[in-house]
Amino acid sequence: MAVDYDPYSDTAMADPFALYEAMRAEGCPHRIENRRAWALTRFADVWKASLNESLLDFTVGQTPGQLLLGEPCPTTFMTMNSPAHAHWRGVVAPYYTAEAAGADEPRIRSLVREVLTPLAAAGTFDVYHDFANRIMCRNAGHGLGISGEEAESFRALIDEMMHREPGQVGASSSRNQIAAGQLFGLLGAFVGRLRQEPDRAVRQTKALLEACVDGHRLSDQEIVYYLFSILVTGSETTPLAVASTIYLLARHPKQKAAVLADPSLIPAAFRETLRLYQPTNMLARRARADFELGGRQIKAGDNLLMIYASANRDEARFPDPNRFDIFRDGPRDLSFGVGAHVCLGASLAPIAARVMIEELLAATSDYELVEDGCERSYGEFLLGFTRVPIRFKAKQGEVAT
Repeated sequence: MAVDYDPYSDTAMADPFALYEAMRAEGCPHRIENRRAWALTRFADVWKASLNESLLDFTVGQTPGQLLLGEPCPTTFMTMNSPAHAHWRGVVAPYYTAEAAGADEPRIRSLVREVLTPLAAAGTFDVYHDFANRIMCRNAGHGLGISGEEAESFRALIDEMMHREPGQVGASSSRNQIAAGQLFGLLGAFVGRLRQEPDRAVRQTKALLEACVDGHRLSDQEIVYYLFSILVTGSETTPLAVASTIYLLARHPKQKAAVLADPSLIPAAFRETLRLYQPTNMLARRARADFELGGRQIKAGDNLLMIYASANRDEARFPDPNRFDIFRDGPRDLSFGVGAHVCLGASLAPIAARVMIEELLAATSDYELVEDGCERSYGEFLLGFTRVPIRFKAKQGEVAT
């Protein structure tokens, strides 16, 4: 029986893994006729298409809504083809190298302890909202010269923009649109203040204000788009994966005990979580030429849904792919993508996640889930746990130093 798949169906937005498994079993890209799209669910197809960058058009967007529904597409390096992509990505890339992320670890650890100390004293908190999300909001704000409080308020508006109700298709609600108007207004005012007082611009914002690529300098609107994109990408996927790691460890007590006994296993637990609950469910591209993929003929203008969350559970790539196993010694997955548009934060995210999980576990003798409070994401774009309340006893009532 043919698989009936639409990325905006309730099943696809609530729990898509059975759909993905059925589409992988088809053995080829899955055609979505009414969206003029192909869903790439197999690892080999996503990998091959991602490496054929000359066949893909990034300028029309990267979210399903931008390509399938015509939602607005902010122009940043993320939505550029080569060589412009490489040139503009290079403006902020020095802040995301392995060396830069490593050098920033002491500051990140200090930030984690600042947020965690009162939470540890309380003995219960939500790992996503109270902890990981706040930390990564503040970290993204630091890179842009935005205060921690402002960054958290901006993230709250981003969450409102991305909120989905059952049956909702895209960012179509008044709730989404009101939040978008407020957020872009606040970011515009922030850029306006920096134009008046350019000496206040720091780090990535300073780099963007001063950048001149092929004779082009960014307008205020373009800088707003960059700030928005960096805030979004810097404060959503890593917190989702950290919260999901804590959830999955709790559901697998032997593996949790191993991590508590040997914190050097934390990176492996985080990597396995990324594979099993890839936080970027999918990214969208558009074909700019005809080509063959997995036995199907892709036509110029067709939309391509690169479903990383499915590719990371591909039976042809990963033995027993639905099993959480921090001791898995398998091949590379697609958690950070591949090709020229590989995730900019691929070095920063594992360091920040390791520090957050290290400090959380160091602050507790153990923890347990508040099961009835746990929630998974609902939507077409992201995957993971958005609520993971835990309770525990802090070690001597304070964060370990």
